[in-house]
Amino acid sequence: MKSTSFQREAQKTLMLYACGPILVFLLLGAVFAVASWQHYVVQRSNDVRMAAAGRLESWIAGYEAATDLPEDTNIAWLRQDATVRAALSAQLYHAANTSRSGALFFLLDDERQIVLGTWKYLPAPIGEAPENMGLLARLQQSDGAPIAEWVEGVSAPELDLAIGRSLPGGMVFFLLPGKFLMQELFSPYLDIIVTDAYDNVVLATGGRYLERGETAPRKLSPELRSADRTIAEHGGQHYYVTHATLSTGWRVTTVLPVTDLLTRYAISIGSFVLVLLLFLPILWQSARREGDARARAVQEAAARATAIADIRRFESQFQPHFLFNTLENIKYMIKLEPDKAAQMVMALSRLLRYSIHGQQRLVSFAEDLSYTHGFLEIQKARFGRRFQYEEEIPEEALDCAVPRLILQPIIENAIKYGEAADGTIRVTVQAQRRQSSSEDVLMLTVRDDGRGMEPEESERLRDLLARAEDPANHTGLYNVHRRLQLLFGALYGVQFQSAIGKGTIVILTLPWRHAQTSAPLVEGGRAAKRRGE
Repeated sequence: MKSTSFQREAQKTLMLYACGPILVFLLLGAVFAVASWQHYVVQRSNDVRMAAAGRLESWIAGYEAATDLPEDTNIAWLRQDATVRAALSAQLYHAANTSRSGALFFLLDDERQIVLGTWKYLPAPIGEAPENMGLLARLQQSDGAPIAEWVEGVSAPELDLAIGRSLPGGMVFFLLPGKFLMQELFSPYLDIIVTDAYDNVVLATGGRYLERGETAPRKLSPELRSADRTIAEHGGQHYYVTHATLSTGWRVTTVLPVTDLLTRYAISIGSFVLVLLLFLPILWQSARREGDARARAVQEAAARATAIADIRRFESQFQPHFLFNTLENIKYMIKLEPDKAAQMVMALSRLLRYSIHGQQRLVSFAEDLSYTHGFLEIQKARFGRRFQYEEEIPEEALDCAVPRLILQPIIENAIKYGEAADGTIRVTVQAQRRQSSSEDVLMLTVRDDGRGMEPEESERLRDLLARAEDPANHTGLYNVHRRLQLLFGALYGVQFQSAIGKGTIVILTLPWRHAQTSAPLVEGGRAAKRRGE
């Protein structure tokens, strides 16, 4: 019951943690969409609209100032005084060419005759207008106030911008070509439309937004005309529309097509929802599997906690007969060879202190080997010349990290069971580095020349090691195997080969890892070959 409840809680937690990133991703996507809309649509439209309105206002103000001639300007006298006429002509030429707009200027008398001008004749739509209509009539009626209006001029079919005022005895005006204005106001991102005070379109960089079926005067479509800082639909397409009103009463409109952008947003949202709908069942199944796995993991963790507790029991666990035999030998040698007895006591003391008080579970192989040599000194004292020991340890292996006293139980087993027919005990220890699929491994081999094991005994021991059962015999071999697997994983541990009359070979497999702390070298750093006789 408790396991089922834990599984459900684990599933809920996993779903929460799994949905959390999805919600965060959704929120980030929404923030990104809003930010991109704000930057590429709203801000861009505002910037282009304000820039276009500012330019138009600047041109109007600049040319209005250029038409403000001195009050004592006498147009009739200009025809007679070439010097004054040349100076005024230069002034007007300069004003017309300042913006490099291709602007034209004309100074006319009351009879509408050209006194000064870029051309010697007026553009046809202006010059041919009836006397009481058109630009010239309105200039004469302006009573000196500046006027700006759109007229048919040199850029047909585009309208030109005329800016001028009346003067005593005549009038003056500048004509900015509509083609120049369109070029200057053009934006690669959106279209700009300028309408006059009567909503007539006077300048447009795009014509698909105008009312259909109409000729002059052109009008902006009602949908776009009524929209401001919002999306409008026209002709099956969607546009973001903004407006700005000038001091003249004209209106600058920006029209940004957003159909493709909205389509991309819709596709992105639809794809996300579709993926989410497909992903949720998978997520739920994964949460269920993970919940089951977590429950198993808790059980395994409990088992592992028990196993870890066993590590402390397995670490440095000496065979009772080793301590008993060592103490017996020390008792007899105290009378026969007191010095050697003292050495054995010191060696045993160091070995016991190392096994009990070690703070680090892993030490360098060099350090562990040095204490193992103390164990070997005790064995040489016990068995004398009957005991022969050899080791072949490469220099690079001395820095590897190994559990404390990893070799001692295996060597002790080899001494216990490895007596040859002639009574000698020969033990060889080798270390080598091997390549594996995942990482390099350290292989420690302990070989004896004893009688070996029967096939049935070998099979039983392999079965015990495979099932991790605590055996009554071979305690040292089992302890080392369990320690290695608990510390490094199931890929590591103890293997052995044994046959009657051929001795026993025990192989310890550990990961090749460097120890974290330095350790004293064995015998001054020599690791070529050590013999014990």
